[in-house]
Amino acid sequence: MVVLKKRAGRVAARFTSARNKFLLLTALALLASAAWLTNNNSNPATLSFYVASRDLPKGAELETASVTEVEMQLNAVGAKYLLANQASLDKWFLTRPVLAGELIPLSYLASTKEADCTPIFLTLDSRLPTGIKVGTSLDIWAAEQTSAIDSIPHQVALGAELIGVKVDTDGIGQSNQSIEVCISVAEVRSVVEAIAKKATVVAVRATE
Repeated sequence: MVVLKKRAGRVAARFTSARNKFLLLTALALLASAAWLTNNNSNPATLSFYVASRDLPKGAELETASVTEVEMQLNAVGAKYLLANQASLDKWFLTRPVLAGELIPLSYLASTKEADCTPIFLTLDSRLPTGIKVGTSLDIWAAEQTSAIDSIPHQVALGAELIGVKVDTDGIGQSNQSIEVCISVAEVRSVVEAIAKKATVVAVRATE
């Protein structure tokens, strides 16, 4: 009887050990399956977004030539940007500048153009630093030219937004940089007067 009890105990122990191993393996398999499903479900879908194909200033109207469609995988952040199939481009204007290669935030879009400034072209006597991009705020200075010496420079516009930059080269190889800036209505007269007097015009980054 004692021998039978010992054998029964050994069989029971082996059965318990095998059952524990089976339960452990089953649990590990379930965990692995759950991890695989989680990883696959967490991968964001590939969506097509609009990206600026060039530097776009504030007030620019979105059009086919100014944007490029790019496919990206974004999480919940993707809901903050303009999808390629979201709306017609000609219905949106930018309320803030967007640089080339950047996604277009939905918060930067408006259905009407803000007309709080007047675009003006200026030819500069000193080129802008390369670090200044479209959308930068500039202070415009002018100095009238006289036969003896230039007058003391004075500010003709503060915080003008840079809309565009262009370099023109004349027939003898000299190049001039012209810029398009958006001037407040109150400062248009002083800027136009500086242009009419053929003053020396310089633009610098606006002070904060």
